[in-house]
Amino acid sequence: MNGAGALTTGTNSKIPEILAPGGSIEAIETAMANGADAVYLGVGDLNARARAANLQEPQLPGIVEYVHSFGSRVYVTLNIPVTRFNVRETARTMAACHESGVDALIVRDPVIMKTAAALLPDLPIHASTQAGVHSVETARRMADLGCRRVILARECSRNDISAIRMALPDLELEVFVFGAMCFGVSGLCMMGHSVSGRSGNHGACCQSCRLPYFDTGDEPVGYVFSMKDLDLVPHIPELVALGVAAFKIEGRLKTPSWVGCVTKWLRTALDRPVPGLDSAEYAQFDRDVSVLFSRRRTDGFFVGDTDAETVLSTDNQTHAGLDVGQFRSRQDHTGHWISFKTPVDINVRDGLLVKVGDDSAPGGCQWLPVGVRALVDGRGRSAIRIAAGHDVSVPLPEELRRSTVLAVHIHSADSVRARYRKVERPVPGAVVEGTVPWPEFLAAEVRADSITASMRLGRFKAAASCPIESSAARAEGISADHLKKYFGMARTTITPGLFVNPSSLKAARRELIAGFMAARDEEIRQRAEALATRISSMSDQFQPSDDELIDRGNGTVAISRVTGMKEGCVYTSGGDGFRIEPGADSTRIRKA
Repeated sequence: MNGAGALTTGTNSKIPEILAPGGSIEAIETAMANGADAVYLGVGDLNARARAANLQEPQLPGIVEYVHSFGSRVYVTLNIPVTRFNVRETARTMAACHESGVDALIVRDPVIMKTAAALLPDLPIHASTQAGVHSVETARRMADLGCRRVILARECSRNDISAIRMALPDLELEVFVFGAMCFGVSGLCMMGHSVSGRSGNHGACCQSCRLPYFDTGDEPVGYVFSMKDLDLVPHIPELVALGVAAFKIEGRLKTPSWVGCVTKWLRTALDRPVPGLDSAEYAQFDRDVSVLFSRRRTDGFFVGDTDAETVLSTDNQTHAGLDVGQFRSRQDHTGHWISFKTPVDINVRDGLLVKVGDDSAPGGCQWLPVGVRALVDGRGRSAIRIAAGHDVSVPLPEELRRSTVLAVHIHSADSVRARYRKVERPVPGAVVEGTVPWPEFLAAEVRADSITASMRLGRFKAAASCPIESSAARAEGISADHLKKYFGMARTTITPGLFVNPSSLKAARRELIAGFMAARDEEIRQRAEALATRISSMSDQFQPSDDELIDRGNGTVAISRVTGMKEGCVYTSGGDGFRIEPGADSTRIRKA
């Protein structure tokens, strides 16, 4: 499974960065615990995942400090279009990210790129996948706008990646390697806006591609636009050889355990002389991640197979769990039981998903969740937990007593969840509550009547002074060792022969920090004002609204790289219609 043969002479020796989703503070903790090199996260609502547990501005500097303590990086997503309504919030977020020490901004709007390049030159910019970078031309455009890295569209093939790498060798390429995929070309889907007014381009996607659809006769036709999930883990050696700078995990709405699982196995794959997982390792990864969250998966776009049969999953759009494979079903006076060899440790109170026959349901079957309320091992003994590889029997609810069971999946398993949720160093409670950390003291000078100190928090550095009372020391005066208690490892300069009461030093420290924090707040305010002015001066370059784009495209709401779809009209249960117009290398979706 590791495909070691893909590594040949000339392989880029630089190991790609593992970039994990930080959709919540718990996910950030888990990503760090499992070896992520970086996390990407949102601050406020100006990002493509407004439903994630995005940080609030006061939490940001503490989270940056926490992630940096692991030697890892923080990238903030600011990847929705700027509008006249969000200029000031955009500018404020940019200023706060700069001063907090964020390592890069992930951006889709050229106006923000230009503004950052002009006013925040020391804050790297990465072109978001929402910018639709899928060719040499689009990648070069982003590089010309000052982007250090481009996050390639998930529909890019290996040939697309190779061509961009060859044409722009100094541009960092970030590639999604695992997680959900969008039906429409990245950044150009307006299906959600058309159905609900909730725009994916503005962070509020309603996931209309995951809805069930109906034909003109009101007959169900399945989840017509539902994509399989992306899985490029088997292609890790090839991606390393292509010179990819970062492996990105999609999933800011996923659970912390899911984030930890994918991060851990990517770390395993990269921390070895020949990158990749062997077949046994991949099988274990597949089992665990499928229990935590699983749709059918594909590498179709990467290998150049865009056919609908390869990349779509029209019969399912949500968590399917892990198929246990062969099972037995029996009914007796004690009830209806299913028995199987469990592929993972299973506990009482875990969850199954059982497929049962139902002539009244679409397709003649339905999937039903079943809680594990009892376990019996292969010797007929009751148990609380049964280890992977052993026989297990589970009773079904009374309402399924006479049902025909067609398949059994493990839908949740606490043993798997807990394995990837172990965190030895959690985010400090004060950071979670939004308390901004105290600055680091860089230098302190103590004179007879005052103390002056220089401090740093994130990128912001400033000096502050405050008066003190001192007296001549009766013996040896205060020393650098005395001051470590108050100013840490700061460089110190001390007027000889001084005595300063410890309570005065404590009070001076508090006053110095207060002066620093006031200066930091003012710096963010002034920088935000300058950024807002610059952004507003380019209002003629603001991107059109979704409604304007739909009108300009004669009703086009999405263009997809999926091919081989059936032409015709489909409708949501609410009556919103789309016309599917297949082409040779893409599919256009219009309002019906």
